[in-house]
Amino acid sequence: MLSTILRGIIIFISSLAVFSAQQAYASKEDHPAVSRYEGATLKDTGVIHYKKILVPVNVVPGTEDTELIEVIGKITAHGYLLEGNKSTLEVGLNYKQVIEKLGAELLIDCVDKLCGYQPLDFYWQSWANYNSLVVDDNDDDTRFLVAKRATDKGDIYYQWIITNVYDGIIGIEQTIIEPEALLLDQVSVNRNISVQVEQTVLKAAREDIEGSHDHPVISRYQGAYITDYRQREFEKVFIPTGVAVNQVAPVITVEGKGTTIGYNLSNSQSSLQIYQNYLSALKAAGFDILFTCNLATCGHALLDDLYTSDANKFRFHPVETNNDPDSDFRLISAKLTTANKAIFLLVAIEGALTSNDINKIVVDIVEKSEMNTAKVTIDPQYLNDEITQKGRVVLHGLNFAFNKSQLLPSSTASLAAITEYLTLHPKQQFYVVGHTDNVGSYEINTQLSKARAQTVIEELISLKIDKSRLTPIGIGPVSPKIANSSDANKAENRRVELVLQ
Repeated sequence: MLSTILRGIIIFISSLAVFSAQQAYASKEDHPAVSRYEGATLKDTGVIHYKKILVPVNVVPGTEDTELIEVIGKITAHGYLLEGNKSTLEVGLNYKQVIEKLGAELLIDCVDKLCGYQPLDFYWQSWANYNSLVVDDNDDDTRFLVAKRATDKGDIYYQWIITNVYDGIIGIEQTIIEPEALLLDQVSVNRNISVQVEQTVLKAAREDIEGSHDHPVISRYQGAYITDYRQREFEKVFIPTGVAVNQVAPVITVEGKGTTIGYNLSNSQSSLQIYQNYLSALKAAGFDILFTCNLATCGHALLDDLYTSDANKFRFHPVETNNDPDSDFRLISAKLTTANKAIFLLVAIEGALTSNDINKIVVDIVEKSEMNTAKVTIDPQYLNDEITQKGRVVLHGLNFAFNKSQLLPSSTASLAAITEYLTLHPKQQFYVVGHTDNVGSYEINTQLSKARAQTVIEELISLKIDKSRLTPIGIGPVSPKIANSSDANKAENRRVELVLQ
């Protein structure tokens, strides 16, 4: 009785009614528009949203001249095995009847070499084939069908590959590409939030690793969970601005507080959709987009070329750093400049290739700043010892705004110690000498170093020190304490000294 009822069911989806030419054996595992072939067993299935795929629409028999078009939409792949000594011809003719019932246009109907090779060769590398491996491209009877149905929401494409897997067993690979709008607003950016405030963690498919959280500036993609997390108070970060040439990537080098967050996300979202969400959110928040790339346009091993040490390469986990040009890889680098901060950001996406895989995302953020040296303090006795022995002393604890001559509030304790020493030695006169590292031009560094020396003098004058005792000098990068070969060394070279006259 049940079998009789099933044979009479016509499945309506968006005014679409389709069933196999013999019997309709629909299942919730099948596509709602096209049932499985009678007696077929579902071996694998996969669904991905807003995925870009190339669809063959025309072949020239016996040649490799195949016309491919680019389609974006929801892709549903089903792999079936059919027993019962059917032929690929018989099964293929049944699916041709399905195309007629759909009211679709038959674009391709070919067998093996008459397909012109490329449609089948292309399919073996496609997302759908990765997700449902039931067909065999080595069989001479492999049949390939492609059809298109126009709807008011866009064209739907149907693709079947039918082959002899082995004696008496037919493999049926079905791929349906349906038009689908891009799902946006899955990532949010807050350009006004204080970087010290933590953003509320969004609900994720799984728990985040212990001690991790989203960066306050940019949220996770909805449904993602954190698998890797690292944060450093001060580090050097490379932000790519183009494709690497001879394994050297063009970069902007930024020093400051670095945060790297690795996420995993369900494979139901295509890398294209993830990429477009991040890109749209960053643009809407006023970020300047420095560089973007997709798939092969990113070149080979773009992330791998940024750093030479294994420790730094691991920062991009779980995304593979040696991205192959054929991998589903996408990247965005961006910059946000406001009145009081500069933030650089990198988003790397490695899309899932199979239904057993998962999307991987890394967000690398650096908040540009100078190294905080407030942990190093001075006192009048230290100043006296250094000046007595060397005739000069480094004024530790004087902290300036990035690339400016403005002293930060954290300098108060050191200014008080300097004032106390000068008050105890009223007859001494000093050069107040500003130094920089070697980043930037000589002219700019010289001006900056003198401006910082002048700022120190003005602060001391406000604390009742006679200005005639102090002379500002700026010598920029010409007298480093140590080679400018590391971030720590450069921080040590950025200093202000008192030099006894």
